[in-house]
This record gives sequence, structure tokens and C-alpha cells, in this order.
Amino acid sequence: MTVVVTQKHPALADEVESAPQGGHRRKYRRRAVHRLHRTRIALAILGILLMAGAGVVRFVVLPEAAKLPVNTNTTNVYAGTARVLLNQAALAPGSTAPLLLSNLPLQIKETVQVLKANGSAAVVDYRVTDSAAGKSLPGMNNRYAVDRTTLAPSTLISGSGLTAVRGLTISYPIPTQPRDYSGWMQDTGTTTMLRYAGTATSVPSPTGTGSHALGFQAYVFEQKTPPTQITDPQELASLPRSLPKAELPALVARLKLPASEIGGLGTAFAKLPSTVPLAYTYSARFTYWVAPRDGVVVDLQATETRAVEFPASVLGVAVPIATVSEFVYTDTPGTLQARILEAKNDSSALTLAGTTVPLSALIVGFVLLVTAVLLRRRGEGPRPESDQSTPALVGNR
Repeated sequence: MTVVVTQKHPALADEVESAPQGGHRRKYRRRAVHRLHRTRIALAILGILLMAGAGVVRFVVLPEAAKLPVNTNTTNVYAGTARVLLNQAALAPGSTAPLLLSNLPLQIKETVQVLKANGSAAVVDYRVTDSAAGKSLPGMNNRYAVDRTTLAPSTLISGSGLTAVRGLTISYPIPTQPRDYSGWMQDTGTTTMLRYAGTATSVPSPTGTGSHALGFQAYVFEQKTPPTQITDPQELASLPRSLPKAELPALVARLKLPASEIGGLGTAFAKLPSTVPLAYTYSARFTYWVAPRDGVVVDLQATETRAVEFPASVLGVAVPIATVSEFVYTDTPGTLQARILEAKNDSSALTLAGTTVPLSALIVGFVLLVTAVLLRRRGEGPRPESDQSTPALVGNR
């Protein structure tokens, strides 16, 4: 007869002899394994979320940040000199006041406000108000529909009182590229070339001496608009559109023009009708310093000239008479500093959304996933032998 007896496996002898203590160790190990499993899952989930979040920030948050903000309401103030300015009061019959004023302190306020917007376009209210020697001058007020990224005209949003335009109106694209752009001249209803002219890290000081450091590299653009007939209704409404022929000799005399110009006007005078229509031209020279990341114009220097003429419709060719306004201006110190700060803040925000946050989240998420994988391998290590008796066969006795 074969008898089965039990023998303790040599490797488990100690555990059998101290069964209560070994039982606690196995229970502790099961708990540790469960904790390790939960930790591994948590790390994996967090890693996946961070890596997904990196994509969201880079491809959702960044594109939205690189657009014209829907809460835009910016005022720029420029200061300079009205080298020439038509004195409207001097046109009154019998007036002996100077017809043209000169070298008056000039201030120009430019306001850009988003009235409404959708994901891709915005309706922008654009206002310009001028004053010379503290006296208000006629301004301009227009509404434009613009793309929130390219700042070009857009048909993807509607609004009342929109002005149809071609080319850039309120600022430069986000971001701005080192190339030529087409700008819009509201005065003449035509486009003008904004030519890329290089880079700069400083701008002329608004005080007129030295330069002002920007703290970043700006793109420089130049605009040179030749004399072009003014067509803007708002601007023409502030200027005399015609004069009685009988009043012209006295007015011309008060202009104090060079003799060569007076001679030319005398030749044309005989051909004029009893009521003489007047036309006006606009010409300009601008230099813009533009922050590449957000298209903000951090500084500008401008010379704008308006002149009166006998139109070609009367004499066959346009005959210039005189300059009625010449404005030279640039940013005030306050505006310059505000625009530099805006450009720096925008650049930091775009770097944060485009590089810092997504890259950091991607790296941390990857590390967490790798850690979760390593913990899984550790949890799948060799299991301890069970505390079981091993049967042994003992032969007949």
C-alpha cells in the first residue's frame, strides 16, 4: 500500500512555521500591487491628458490668440505741426484774416474699436479727430469689415454703414511678413503700396532728438502716395466746393503765391465760368515701424498734404492753386510706450501658447506615460511561491 504524507517544501519551511506573519506579508503585497496599479493608471491618464492638452493649446488656443481681439478699443495720439492750414473763417465775404495759417501745434487722435465679431471677421469703427492750436478740425469716421488675422477686407460678417475698401485699413496682418502690402487710402478711395524697407530695433525719439530702443526687431514699411484727387464725402464736406469767379482775384492775392504761379492762374482765369468748381488732391509720405508677431504699428512718421486746384473738367487739365493743409506728425511718447508694451505682451502670450505651454505639456505627458509603462513592468515581476504543502510518495513498508 502507498501512503501519502505531507512534507513542507524546503523553500517554504520558514513561512509555514510563521504562518500568521507570512499571511500579513501576502496581504500587504496585494495592497501594494493594487496601489501600484492605480498609480500606473493615474499617471497614464494624466500623461495622455497633458499630451492632448498640448495639441489643444497649439492648434486651438494659439490660432485664436493670433487674431484681432474682440474687445479691441485702442486710442493712439499723434503730435506734430500743421505747417499749412486753410483758415475757413477767412473765406467769409469781406474778411481780411489770413487765408492760410502756418506752423500750428497739431494733435491727431485715432481710435480703433471692434463693434462685433465672429470667429474669422470683425466690424471695426475707425475714427480720426484732429485739432490745431487747440481748435477742433473736421475728422473722419468709418466702419470696416476686416478679417481678424489678415486684417484685409472681409465679406464674412455684416454690419450697417460699412465702407467698401480694398487693402489694409486699421493695421498690419497677424503676423506681419517682410514683404510689400496694399493699403487703403480713405481720402482718395484708392489703394497705395506699403513697401517693405527692412528692419529696425529702434525708432526716432518722439522728442525729436536721438532714438528710442524697442527691445525687439520691427519691420519698417514706407508709403509714398502721389497727389491724387480726394473723393471721400466726409472730407469734401469740410472744404469749399466752389467759389464765385468775382472773388477769385482777391483770394489769390491773399494766398501770396509766387509770381510764376500767379501768371499761370491769370491765363486760366479768363476761361473760368462764373461759378468756379474746386477740386482737392491728397498726397502722403509715411514710415511705419511694425511688430512682426502681432502687426501692431509701434511708431509712425507722417507728412500729409492737401491742395486745391481747378479741376480738369473746367480747363481740360487740372490747374493747381495752393496747398490748403500740410500736417507733419508722429507718436506721442505715451502712445509709443503703450504700443511697445502691447507688442511685447502680445509676443510673450503668443510664445507661451505656441511654444512654452504645449512643449512643456508634451514633455511632461511623455515622461508620465513612460513612468506608467515602467511601473507596469515592475508590477509584472516574478511572483512569490505559494505557501502550500507538497505531497510526497512514501513506498510500502
